[in-house]
Amino acid sequence: MKARTTGDQSPTGKPATSQGMIIMKQPTKLENSLYAFLETGLKGLRQIEVASPYKGYPFQHQPGLFWSSCLNTDVSRLGKQGIVIARHQDPYTRKDGDQANFKRYRLPDRKAAREALNHLNQYRVKRGAEPLSNDLASMLVDQFPDTVPHEQAS
Repeated sequence: MKARTTGDQSPTGKPATSQGMIIMKQPTKLENSLYAFLETGLKGLRQIEVASPYKGYPFQHQPGLFWSSCLNTDVSRLGKQGIVIARHQDPYTRKDGDQANFKRYRLPDRKAAREALNHLNQYRVKRGAEPLSNDLASMLVDQFPDTVPHEQAS
């Protein structure tokens, strides 16, 4: 039987347990958004792709799903933490042929990806989870270019 952590620390510094079971806290929305931006790479995300709590963006390399009813607010929250997010217009063509205007958001380069990874791992450790494996972390960060000179970022 596995122990479950409450995410709290006991006086010994080990995860607190409930009846001998470790209770792992769920990832926060901010943690999921960081992982989604890392995983989607240069493609990034737009609101219409993540709007449904039933569909959203399904993670490819770990269990989970990212969805957001207001992606621009999530991007703003990441920006306030010093994470650079690039954005550009990416219209969506509806079945009737009309277009709806959306912005696509993504991490612009490897420096921003490393910063996002650092924040992500801090959130993971804080809730009692292990940081991403070195192999997965390298794969996620290495898909970004070293720098992207001509892109609007926040």
